[in-house]
Order: sequence, then structure tokens, then C-alpha cells
Amino acid sequence: MNKIIYIYIYISLLMFTGVSFADHHLLSLEARQSTTELEITSITLGEGSSVINAEGKMGEYGRVYVTFTLAIPDGTYTTQGRGYVDEETFFTGSGVGVWHYAGGNIIMYQLVNISDGTINFDRTIINPLNRTASMDVYILK
Repeated sequence: MNKIIYIYIYISLLMFTGVSFADHHLLSLEARQSTTELEITSITLGEGSSVINAEGKMGEYGRVYVTFTLAIPDGTYTTQGRGYVDEETFFTGSGVGVWHYAGGNIIMYQLVNISDGTINFDRTIINPLNRTASMDVYILK
């Protein structure tokens, strides 16, 4: 649990730094790929958590399968993902983030460590009524 708290603080500081020093352009994010549209394939409700599964085609990661495990009500979550490009190439990823509910959507921000050594900052918007999600992926490393 302490790990999630530290990561939450890190993400908060990262976002605060970008706002505080925006005039100095210390933090600029470059999109790794265009926005990805995902289909929500299932939502499992539990006491203290919800698990959301999604899939779709995602740029350089190919066909992706993603699981978000949201802590209720504290606003943190973990994620696991797998991307299959072809018969020879696949990626794994894991991440942590923060979420909130606004305007009928679940808004999520996360840091993701990918098996090829890259690190992404993602912004995901889930619409549970339409069973859709959109994900923007930015390069950190």
C-alpha cells in the first residue's frame, strides 16, 4: 500500500511541476501514437475494488488486452496489459495511477512500464455506459 501512496505522490508532483513551470517548458509530453479506442469487455465489481477489462488495436503495441483494478473509493489503481503485434512480437506492461469520476466518465492517469524498456504516461477516459474507452499515450522514456 505504501508503494501506491508514493506513486500517487509522484504523479501529483509530476502534474504540479508541469503546471507550476509551464512557462519554462520543463515538462512537455510527446504522443507515442494516436488516440486508441478500446472496447470494455467486462466489469467485475467487488467490495473495495472494481476490475475493468478492455481490448483494442493500439498503434505500435498491436492487439492489446488491458485490465484496470480500481481501488474504491481511494482513487488509485493498478493496470496490466499485453500487446500482440504478430506471431513473433508481444509486449507486456504494468502501471499504477489515479482516477476520478466526472461527467459520467472514469478519468484515469497512469505511469506504465513496458517490457521493451519504455515508460509511458497515459490518460484514459472510460465511458461505462457505452462500454468504450479512449487512451492517449505519451513518451516519458
